[in-house]
Amino acid sequence: MKQQLIHIVWHDAHSVSETWATKHEIDAAPCIVSSVGWLIPNAKHEHIVIAQSMILDQDHFDHILAIPVGMIKQINRLKATRVLRIGDDEIQVEPTDR
Repeated sequence: MKQQLIHIVWHDAHSVSETWATKHEIDAAPCIVSSVGWLIPNAKHEHIVIAQSMILDQDHFDHILAIPVGMIKQINRLKATRVLRIGDDEIQVEPTDR
């Protein structure tokens, strides 16, 4: 199965203080997060699950993040437009249709 690389913009539930605070000290601005990872489809009910890394051709993932669907503002599918070839002296950029 070919994995999808996606970009997610989402609202994060976050701490607004490390200690006691008054209502007026609470920052009203939302915490909007941008995450990129490999989509793990159907991994958790009502969540979009992504991984930072995966082992090619295996079902093993690392640094898995499950984001509740209700917190997601936007999902973008990413597509490689160039391949970087690393040689002894330089990195070569080649177009790709992947």
